[in-house]
Amino acid sequence: MPGSRGSEAVFAKASRVRWRRRTAAPGAAAAAVATGLAFGPGVLSGGHGASVASAPTAGEYTTKAGVFGKLLPAGTGKISEVSLMRMVKQVPKAPLSKPVGPYDGDYAVARPDGIGYITVHVATRTEIAAKTGGKGLENPCKDAPKDGRVGCTTQKLSDGSLLGVWETPASDPALHPTPARGREFTAVLVLKDGRALRVRDSTGYQGEGQLGRLLKTPPLTRDQLTKPIQNPALRP
Repeated sequence: MPGSRGSEAVFAKASRVRWRRRTAAPGAAAAAVATGLAFGPGVLSGGHGASVASAPTAGEYTTKAGVFGKLLPAGTGKISEVSLMRMVKQVPKAPLSKPVGPYDGDYAVARPDGIGYITVHVATRTEIAAKTGGKGLENPCKDAPKDGRVGCTTQKLSDGSLLGVWETPASDPALHPTPARGREFTAVLVLKDGRALRVRDSTGYQGEGQLGRLLKTPPLTRDQLTKPIQNPALRP
């Protein structure tokens, strides 16, 4: 857990910790563990059962992946279901958390230049309360500069929800030789009812279990990312 129980600390430490822990902890703790500081263990764990590939380095072109792909801009890439936790840890049968939203999970995005990932996770009020000491989620950008996040902005939408968006530069291979994280965008939609939807858009990673080269750019641009996260279809 973060040193401070405020939501700002939760957001700030999530990005900093998630990749560092892989190299520091025995067994290479997956990105799911660290990002789970903000939104629970399902963020990068696949979040579903039989539809996730049993092999850690294989993707499945499931019906769910196909429908999710239709919610993204044309030309995003070929979408398949994966489990980043299983891939990074190289444990094909690692248990997966139960999904909250209909599209919760990890998706590989294949393009000619490489493979990136999009992760979707809905956090319940109970989950958020447990991570913030009951305070709920507040401004995710308050401590962004301290965490190395770039261009973090928040916007209050007409329905009263709060949308936060930021960029995280690629990790330094000298500090994180394996797995090395690529550049990514993250959007968080804090709903009026206390739930939160998070969509992470990454160029990929380099290390054990990787499916291909890093994409040159994230699958979705920053502006494109703000559209699917506002789609009610991603919510329970």
